[in-house]
Parts: sequence; C-alpha cells; structure tokens
Amino acid sequence: MNRYFPTSLPPLRPVLRRHLLLLQHGPVVLRPLQRSDLSAWRHHYRQVERSSNLPDHFDAEAHFLCGVQRSQLQHDNDQLLLGSFDAAGELLDQLSLRLHCAHARSVELRWLHAAGCPQRRQLHASLQALCTFLFEQVGIRRLFVLLPPDAGSALVTTLQAIGFEREGLLRDHHLDIEGWQDRQLYALTAPAWLQRQSAEN
Repeated sequence: MNRYFPTSLPPLRPVLRRHLLLLQHGPVVLRPLQRSDLSAWRHHYRQVERSSNLPDHFDAEAHFLCGVQRSQLQHDNDQLLLGSFDAAGELLDQLSLRLHCAHARSVELRWLHAAGCPQRRQLHASLQALCTFLFEQVGIRRLFVLLPPDAGSALVTTLQAIGFEREGLLRDHHLDIEGWQDRQLYALTAPAWLQRQSAEN
C-alpha cells in the first residue's frame, strides 16, 4: 500500500466549459464568462486599468477571450473564469480559479482587481457561493488567495469572516513593472469550511 497517495479519495468532479454553471448566494450570481460578456468586461476592465499599473505590452482583451475559450477546472494548471454579477446582471468582477494540482486539490483564487467588489456584502456572497461549490460539490481540498501587503482591510476582514487564515508572507513572489513584490498568503481548507458550516447550522 502506498501511504503517500491515498486511494480512498472520491474523484474530483471536473468543471468544464459545456456545463451550465450558475451559483447564487444573496444578491450575487457567479457564472462562467462568455464571449457575449466582452462589452461588459471591457467597461469593468477600464475601471480597473485606471487604478492599476499594468505593463504596456499586456493585451488584456486577447487574454480574456483566450481564457474564456479554455475555461475549465479538471487538470493541473487549468483555469476557470467566472463573472460575479448583481441581480440586474451587471458585471461586478472577474474571478479566476487556477487548479494548481488536481491530485492535491489545491486551487488559487484571483480577482481581476482586489477592489473589484467594493461592497463587502457582494464579496462575502461571492465567496460563500464559491466555497460551497468547490468544497461540497467539486471536491477541492484547499482554496488560497495571494494578496499584496497593502491589501485593503475590508478584503482581509471578509476573507477571515468566511474562514480564511493568514498562513504567511511570500517574499518577492510577484514581479510587476515596479519590481519584485511580496504577497500575503490566506487559505481555507475543506475540513475547516465544513466544520464552520456545521457550527453555523
């Protein structure tokens, strides 16, 4: 028996482009982004662009369309692009889920812009819907977020309210036009999430 690779794990449920995924919690709806969302995405991206230092050579629109085409969560390094929408159908933000390791069931969550969900209630609802889906239906074991050291306190407070814990600081983890940047690591595991849900219910 190989003690390093447990065989008792249930299979990871893949999330593919053809699936009609629709997640809702409170006023927020999460669904896969599509080519038809390009106009709304452009509007949102312009707002992000005004407050970010992005490299001149970065073709965001091509990156978005390519991401939509390849969007899935099944194999190592797969990425699933989701849009966070309000009740009126307005795009609040883009969420990107990257499956780092299918065997270890570890997923990184990124927003197009950390301030993309300015209202804490919207961000909380997005995370609640996402965690319920990933941990209880897909079979993900660990969800983590990398934040800049100056990330807003509202974002950190919301992550902690869901159950994320700060696990450390990654030195020189990210390179942008201003040089090497540190990142804070926040993570939530499936057992911690399920225990929290049981206690709340």
